[in-house]
Amino acid sequence: MKDIILIVFSMQIVVPDERRTTLLRTLGAMLGPTRVTPGCLDARLYSDLDRRETLLLVEEWESRENFEHNLDMAKLNAIVAAIDLSSEAPVVRVDAVEREEGVEALALHRSVPADGSRGTWPES
Repeated sequence: MKDIILIVFSMQIVVPDERRTTLLRTLGAMLGPTRVTPGCLDARLYSDLDRRETLLLVEEWESRENFEHNLDMAKLNAIVAAIDLSSEAPVVRVDAVEREEGVEALALHRSVPADGSRGTWPES
């Protein structure tokens, strides 16, 4: 576990099928330039398997300053265009993450035998 300040920008948009391709192009066009922007750790676009009309854009940034520097007029216009295509109110978040943990955090919930062997995951 390491203590960091990480900025996570996310935008969830629900779009009808007839606008889905346009939205995928709009958001997809932002990914390449965003990924090569200084301070960008990752940028991804996800589609919900259960609700095909729901898309989620997630960007991770090294700092708030890097994130804000990335918000030029072209990027803001693309975000507004994406929101205009949405059939429901979008969910837009900017989260500051103070701590990052990996799979080792799950190990705390694992049953470990007294003999120190690997053990098993708890039953639900």
